[in-house]
Amino acid sequence: MANRDQPVNGKHSKLSLRKDGNLVLTDASQYNIWSTQIKSNSSLQLQLHNIGNLILHERGNYPIWRSFDHPADTLLPNQPLTRNTKLVSSRSSTNYSSGFYKLFFDIDNVLRLHYHSPEMTTVYWPDPGFLPWEVPVFVYEKSGS
Repeated sequence: MANRDQPVNGKHSKLSLRKDGNLVLTDASQYNIWSTQIKSNSSLQLQLHNIGNLILHERGNYPIWRSFDHPADTLLPNQPLTRNTKLVSSRSSTNYSSGFYKLFFDIDNVLRLHYHSPEMTTVYWPDPGFLPWEVPVFVYEKSGS
């Protein structure tokens, strides 16, 4: 969901591909709620692929923005979790705003689950007593693409 901590009302909101290449979500009052913050002078195409990835392409099928690069709390099949992305839990099964758990690769390229609430903050997993080279598996390595 775009702007999950201040969700837009679905009635009269609009997703628009602007002439400058920016994909923008506006609410009923026509305020910009979310955007890709992309600028392009090229001709553009917006495609929703069968796997769920919404991709903004420039001329020549060159992708300039992908929804898979901006996950919230869920990964779809074939959606990568990279060192530049993170997953943030929802507050609950009915409240989709940002929750207290975050899954990400840290500066040592170790996959970590971090808990941060108003009352406390801690590394939930792996055991914070491990040194980076002692953590079993889950070290991020860039794959050849």
